[in-house]
Amino acid sequence: MNDIMSLGMHRLWKEKMVSSVHFKKNSKVLDIAGGTGDIAIRIARGEPSAQVTVCDINQNMLDKGRDKAINSNQLNFNWVCANAESLPFEDSEFDYYTVAFGIRNFSDRKKALSEAYRVLKQNGQFVCLEFAPMHYQNEIFTKFYDLYSFKVIPKIGSIVAKDKGSYEYLVKSIREFPTQTNFKMEIEEVGFKNVEFHNMSYGIVALHIGTK
Repeated sequence: MNDIMSLGMHRLWKEKMVSSVHFKKNSKVLDIAGGTGDIAIRIARGEPSAQVTVCDINQNMLDKGRDKAINSNQLNFNWVCANAESLPFEDSEFDYYTVAFGIRNFSDRKKALSEAYRVLKQNGQFVCLEFAPMHYQNEIFTKFYDLYSFKVIPKIGSIVAKDKGSYEYLVKSIREFPTQTNFKMEIEEVGFKNVEFHNMSYGIVALHIGTK
């Protein structure tokens, strides 16, 4: 479904996310909502010495991700089933906190951001890839994007995944997510410094990076 909906672009966005960060040798990485294993596998390929913990609230997703990692010859990940709003980790434990297309679904985003800040070491990096609501784009492109989002994506979901409702939620959750500037402010409010965002694909998605 990800490949069909994004025309394969989600792979490029994830590659760009990981390549935008210089993961240091033997660094500790926490990948949140990472049950698919997509980000963890990419990080390990780029920096094999990284110690990656994959955390997701859904055990079934973690099981699938573990299988994918094994098939990709990545055997050293730590898999943890937990809620991003109440992480079972010590203060200042990780060098990097990554989350791709997950933070939009958290019930209490501020609490999750505060937890991200807590578990990161001093100078640790928060790295978040997320869809953007595209409130500011040109009118023609926005109309096309809205048509695709509200009419085409749910239809594809009903045909391919037999699940129209989840994909209607997906589109709605993107529209209700803060703009890039407002989300930047939310990240800063919990304590992160030097927060910046970089748009991809005309602002369909944005990469947010902040430092503790």
